[in-house]
Amino acid sequence: MKHDWEYKKLGEICDKGSSNISLNKIEDNIGEYALFGASGYVKGIDFYHNENPYIGIVKDGSGCGRVNIYPAKSSLVGTMQYIYPKQNCDIKFLMYLLQSLDLSSLVTGAAIPHIYFKDYSKFSIPVPPLPTQQSIVSELDSLSKIIADCKVTLKDYDALEQSIFYDMFGDPVKNDKGWEVKKIEDVYSLKAGKTIKANELSEEPSEGLYPCFGGNGIRGYIAKKSHCGSYPIIGRQGALCGNVNFAEGEFYATEHAVVVSNKIECNPLFSYFLLTNMKLERLAKGVAQPGLSVASVNEENSILPPLPLQQQFASKIEAIEKMKSETKKALQEAETLFNARMDYWFN
Repeated sequence: MKHDWEYKKLGEICDKGSSNISLNKIEDNIGEYALFGASGYVKGIDFYHNENPYIGIVKDGSGCGRVNIYPAKSSLVGTMQYIYPKQNCDIKFLMYLLQSLDLSSLVTGAAIPHIYFKDYSKFSIPVPPLPTQQSIVSELDSLSKIIADCKVTLKDYDALEQSIFYDMFGDPVKNDKGWEVKKIEDVYSLKAGKTIKANELSEEPSEGLYPCFGGNGIRGYIAKKSHCGSYPIIGRQGALCGNVNFAEGEFYATEHAVVVSNKIECNPLFSYFLLTNMKLERLAKGVAQPGLSVASVNEENSILPPLPLQQQFASKIEAIEKMKSETKKALQEAETLFNARMDYWFN
């Protein structure tokens, strides 16, 4: 045990509270106070449950066991649990502590997962003196800020790339810049990959394995390859049907991944952004298992700006992607360090 720390039951350092707010009963309620649910902000209402900041845990449904801290003068929906720190317990220390616990091990129920305070309140946890708690919070907050800043930067880079595409080429569906137009089947060759067996896939990359693309992006890694180069890949089946990914180098494509190659010379990065912004998901059919037919995509109109302009666009994107790569590396390092410090303090 760390110096000056003592072990207590979780229930000794915090109390619970309950919400009776049901969304179907406040449809017409509008106000200035934030109401939060499992997925974040829901709406503004004209009352609040909590005068001060507090912790919330998802207790029912998807995301069961997720922990977060919420602002003063706000409330949670009834599927979430209020958690309040007792005296000499820093609220952010308590949040990090709760995030370190394996709350998922206590989830019950198959159709509707549920987690109970009476169960996780029995966890035996290390509790340092308040000044130590605040020092731990300061360290973890600094790392959390680096992580959050990296994620914001990556989103800004994504937005910048989209902005450059629209500035240079306009809306590819409306063709508001009046580019030459051809059917996709006249510009590109769309071909799905081949079926694989589940036992051929590995979850982690390693030497001799190649990324394996399915309908929703990389499914795993496999000891064979079907393509080498730079290609847009359209997902033709699954929850994200119509999404577009970009593959570079050696990879394998399954029957749910449609690899896009050129009939007319086009820059592959331009083609990726073009197909992404054509919103091909609107062509999907089916509810339980959405699907996208190659024939329907082939019938879509594709703008065809001059190749030098496509290459100019690609050069700009490549420069941004280099900066994104550096930011992703910094993000990974910060997340690794954060996880290591969480493990050090709470395990």
